[in-house]
Amino acid sequence: MHAPHRTRAATRRGRGREISRALAAFALAALLAPTLPGCAGKTPHDAAAPVSPETLLAASGAPLSPAAFAADFARADYILLGEEHPNPCDHEAQAAVVRRLAAAGVRPAVGFEMIPADRQPALDAFHAGKLAVADLPRALDWQHTWGYPFALYAPIFEAAREYRLPVFALNAPQGLARTVGRTGLDALPPAQRATLPGQLLPPDPAQVEELRELFASHSAMFEKAAKAAMTEGRKSAMPQTDAGRDRFADFVTVQSLWDTQMAQRALYARAVTGRPVVVIAGGGHVERGWGIARRLAAYDPKARIVTVMPHRGGDAPDAALAGFFYACPAMHKSRLGMTLSHEAPGQGRPDAGLLVTAVAPDSPAARAGLLAGDAVTAAGTHAATGLPTLHTAAIEAAKAGEPLRLTVSRAGETLDISIPLGAPASPGK
Repeated sequence: MHAPHRTRAATRRGRGREISRALAAFALAALLAPTLPGCAGKTPHDAAAPVSPETLLAASGAPLSPAAFAADFARADYILLGEEHPNPCDHEAQAAVVRRLAAAGVRPAVGFEMIPADRQPALDAFHAGKLAVADLPRALDWQHTWGYPFALYAPIFEAAREYRLPVFALNAPQGLARTVGRTGLDALPPAQRATLPGQLLPPDPAQVEELRELFASHSAMFEKAAKAAMTEGRKSAMPQTDAGRDRFADFVTVQSLWDTQMAQRALYARAVTGRPVVVIAGGGHVERGWGIARRLAAYDPKARIVTVMPHRGGDAPDAALAGFFYACPAMHKSRLGMTLSHEAPGQGRPDAGLLVTAVAPDSPAARAGLLAGDAVTAAGTHAATGLPTLHTAAIEAAKAGEPLRLTVSRAGETLDISIPLGAPASPGK
């Protein structure tokens, strides 16, 4: 397990999207789930990655040799593959790791953060050949239990089907994390409490300090948005917690619940299958070994744990994040129907900031007039310096009850595009 320290400044840059989802889980953030980038680790670099997602990288940035793969990956007990949920390349890279393991003669079990444990029967039916990949969205109620498009994760399920790999649901039953965030563990009815880990393993003290800073900045933002909604007569997207509760303590409890739950389920998957376990999870649960890996090390001290995170190109990977990396450009597939990548100036487009690489037919983005090839130069009042710009602009637009306004460069022209945001999705996605 590779979990060195990195600077507090880098931490602040890296965890905004992770915190947004965590706050939503205990009802502080439900305003704009359709357009938030989701769980993430370190903020992407400016340059696109120079190699394909099938190429694994050592911490030095050099491609991982077959011998090193055999020594580190093929002999691991747990392989934690971090991701930024809306990034298609991250999921292609995860599927490539699964296939590469299978080609090396290792047939792992595959566990998903995205699936609540009470959906395990559907995954068992899938493993038994009773359900096809195309049947899973409905069988898992994917749209409501997770929300990010199933197509992003289909390559991983296809690899599991091809090699007949058992698949496991790792997350807590749907809605329980949010309930714990509002009322605490002790308020759960016995039947619900029994579905969660008996003891939650606490986070690293250094992580608590990071979470405290992020909680303070983001909770203030969502509190302000909720108050604005109530002032305007709209139903608040922020249900109230019990009076007098320490909401930061509840937030840390939710984080510990997620990571402890997923570690216990991964341990279970290894016990019942006798196979190594590949864990598919948001980068915030993988980076620095603070999340799932920390709990696995406590439960299974002799286990060999490998952590892998996306590398967005540019400089060598940040070795503090993980032991290994896959190369994927910064990319975001929005539920508004647009896929964007972060292209730095000087890579062939002097005006490039966020490049629209695809627009889904009949999506809100398509109806607003956005086209593949457009360069987004501003979102709201902010220059489009990176994908987090969309996060900020979308939250501000939701707060104001307005569409997301983009300024784009197209064939030398500057155009204004307004995309209606619509109703927010269920919190916790």
